Amino acid sequence: MSKHTTSGAHLRLKTSALLLAATLAAAGCVTQAPLADRWSQLRQAQPKLHPRDAARQLGVSEAQLLATQVGAEVLRLKAGDQDIKAIYERLPGLGRIKAITRNDDVVLERAGEVAPARRDEEGRVLPGTGFAGGPIDLRFAWAEWASAFAVVQPGRAGKTSRSLQFFDRQGDAVHKIYLDNDEHVAAFDKLVSDFRMSEQRAGLRVEPASPLPAQAVRMTPSEDDIKELRRSWQELTDVHQFPRLLRELRLTREQALQLIGPDAAWRISPQAAQALLEEARARQQPIMVFVSNRGMTQIYSGTIGKLATSGEWLNVLDPDFNLHLRMAAVDHGWVVRRPTDHGIVTSVEFYDASGRQIVNFFSRRDRGQAETAQWRNMADSLPRG
Repeated sequence: MSKHTTSGAHLRLKTSALLLAATLAAAGCVTQAPLADRWSQLRQAQPKLHPRDAARQLGVSEAQLLATQVGAEVLRLKAGDQDIKAIYERLPGLGRIKAITRNDDVVLERAGEVAPARRDEEGRVLPGTGFAGGPIDLRFAWAEWASAFAVVQPGRAGKTSRSLQFFDRQGDAVHKIYLDNDEHVAAFDKLVSDFRMSEQRAGLRVEPASPLPAQAVRMTPSEDDIKELRRSWQELTDVHQFPRLLRELRLTREQALQLIGPDAAWRISPQAAQALLEEARARQQPIMVFVSNRGMTQIYSGTIGKLATSGEWLNVLDPDFNLHLRMAAVDHGWVVRRPTDHGIVTSVEFYDASGRQIVNFFSRRDRGQAETAQWRNMADSLPRG
C-alpha cells in the first residue's frame, strides 16, 4: 500500500471519528472527561455557582453534569418506579431531612421529619400531611422521573453534605433530599447501599423536552367552547377537577382564565407577588405554597416569618421553610375563584412571559372548611394589571 493511500485512509478514519463525535454530541452523548474538566474550571472561576446554572452555561443538563462525578462524590441509584417509591418509603428512617423542589424561577425548601400521611374517609391526603408526610407535602408525576444519584461532598462550615437527587428524562432536577442531622448517617449509608446500581457509569443520556402537541390546545375557542367552559365551571365541586376540565375542553390554563369572566378570574400585576407575601407575613395568614416542575409538586402549609430581598430574589427565610422567588421572572398573575362543595376557593397564581406557571398560593384551610374572609380580602386588594 502506498504512502498516499495510507494517508488517505488515515484522513478518512479521522473524518469519520469527528463526524461520530459530532453526532454523539448532538444526541446528548458528549464525552464526559472534557465536560468534567470544563466544570472544574468553571467552579474554580465561580465557586458559588449553582450546578443548575453551571449546567446551563456549559450547555448540558444538571444530571449530565452530576454524572461526570460518578465514582468520586456521586453514586448512581436504581431509578425504576418501584425503586424510587421504595426509597421514599424509607425516608422516615432518616430523621430530620430537607426536601427541595424547584423550577427555573422559584425554589421551595422544607425541613422536618417524615411521618405517615393522614387521609380523609375517601383516601385523599389531608392538606399539610402529604407524602412523604408531616411537614413535607409532595405530589409525584412518576412517569417523568428517569435517574437518581446519592451525593456525598464537603458542605458548609466543614460539614459533610449528604443528599439524594432525582432527575427527569431531560436531566432537570425534580426533587432533592438532604440529610439534616448527624444521628442518621448510618441509615442514609444503608439506604444508598441498598439502592446502588451495580454498574456505575459516568455518562448519561437525556431526552429533549417534548413540545405540547398543537392539537392539544384550541387556538381560537368558539362561542360554544366558551359556553361549555362557563357551564362546567359552575359545576365544579373540587379544585382538583379544574385540570381535567382544561384537558376535556383543550384549553390552556390561561385561556380558561381569560374566558371564564371577570367575577371568577382577573389579572394582577407582577408586583402583587411581593405584596401578597408581605401581607401574609403582616397578618400571619396561613397559606399554602405550590411549587412544581415536570415531575414533582411540593406544598408548604403555614405562616411566614422573615421576608427579605437579595438581588433579583425575594426570599422567605424561616428556620424550617425557605422560599426563593426570582421577581424578574414574574410577568403577571391571576386571582382565581373556583366553586367547590364547600364554597369558593381563591388561588393567587403567577406566570412568566411565556405563560408558564411559576408558583401558586392558596389559603391554608382544613378540608371541608371555608377559606377565611381575610384571605379573600387580601386577594381582592392585590394590584391589578
